[in-house]
Amino acid sequence: MRTHIDDPELLPFVERAMGFLAAARLRGAPEPEAMTRSVDTADADALSLEPLAGDGSTRRIYRVRLAGLSAIAVRNPLPADRPHSDENEGFLAVREFLDRRGVRVPALYVADLEHGSLLLEDLGDERLYDRVHRAGWGSPDAPREELVGWYEQAIRHLVLMQCPSAPAFDMSLAPNPPYTEELVLAVEARYFHDELVRGFAGRESDFASIEPECRRLAREAFSGPALVFMHRDYQSRNLMITGRSLAVIDFQGARLAPPEYDLASLLYDPYIAMPEPIRETLILRYLREASALRVPGVPPGPEEAWRGRFLANAANRLMQALGAFAKLGGRFARPGFVEHIPEGLRSLESVLQERGDSPTLARLVSELRTSP
Repeated sequence: MRTHIDDPELLPFVERAMGFLAAARLRGAPEPEAMTRSVDTADADALSLEPLAGDGSTRRIYRVRLAGLSAIAVRNPLPADRPHSDENEGFLAVREFLDRRGVRVPALYVADLEHGSLLLEDLGDERLYDRVHRAGWGSPDAPREELVGWYEQAIRHLVLMQCPSAPAFDMSLAPNPPYTEELVLAVEARYFHDELVRGFAGRESDFASIEPECRRLAREAFSGPALVFMHRDYQSRNLMITGRSLAVIDFQGARLAPPEYDLASLLYDPYIAMPEPIRETLILRYLREASALRVPGVPPGPEEAWRGRFLANAANRLMQALGAFAKLGGRFARPGFVEHIPEGLRSLESVLQERGDSPTLARLVSELRTSP
């Protein structure tokens, strides 16, 4: 059974790639566990492609099955003015770096960089997001110890990404603009204002009214001693549960940034209403592990300066996420985004209240959260 694919280059790639993997299995070549999943015997010799829901990007993702094998095909056509390197090359470079650091990432089977097609390991369907929502933090019988264990794995991966040990990542291999104070203002603070405040909420508002406070948040986010590797979207929907291990996906946006950013992305995740005591426990866990591996600027325990940087990065990250939710879910009407705006606003309000130095922005967020 084949899914109709309006892409003349993807189907031939998938057929060749899956045929290559099937032939390798017949030769007795070693194969990852994910490649041995069975399919219905009636379809065992037929190629099938199942579209999967993607993220906010324009990439198209399919689960591919053939002869008892399962893999993930990604189609990401090259831009007309293809830079070097492009997003696909950046993805592969980051994947190799993370793999060498000991971070669990999907295996690469076949790549056709000329046409923007990849065939990757199938990590299954269960994300950390799914496990937490199914178990629920709030219910009396919630398996909190198990859920905390998954987050501890996520923190361990994060520290491995950030620590200064070899190999270092060559950021010239990733085609992403540097993460700077000006970028924070443009693609996080102003993005939040234009897409959510003015666009989605329909408020008459001038960015100039909150710009000084947003600039202060951006400046403090960068007040630490050094920048480290940043995933850029390190949250529960980009962490896959595969057996007893956690795997990291969607890392092609990597660049250098304050170490607090990815931690804030994980622990102030607008997809997850994490209880405050759990968040504080995980913060302490991160501080112990990151300081032990000498992540720059990370103290062994809570310090006021570090806390300030962490909350500033959390505010910036939440503004970015809320802008994306408003654009993707509101303007583009994609499912799975608008319903998370209330939790994002609640978290942003909490962060701004704890900081206490952005009254205009905090008042705006409070009004957005409580308005019908």
